Amino acid sequence: MVRALKRITEVLECHYTTGNYSLFIKLLSLDNAHLMRLLHEKIQTITGVQSTESLISLDQQIDRKVHI
Repeated sequence: MVRALKRITEVLECHYTTGNYSLFIKLLSLDNAHLMRLLHEKIQTITGVQSTESLISLDQQIDRKVHI
């Protein structure tokens, strides 16, 4: 699944998660229509993807770089 997500240029990040979902991905879309095409034509057609849930960021308040 991750290999297929890597081929989608709009996908910026992919995280394995705990809880109800296996993966969390961060992607960029031009608008709602573009998001719908990404979900229906690219992401939901990947073998193993059972469902998707979307959250849309309205505004980014913190963009902190952490140096360890």
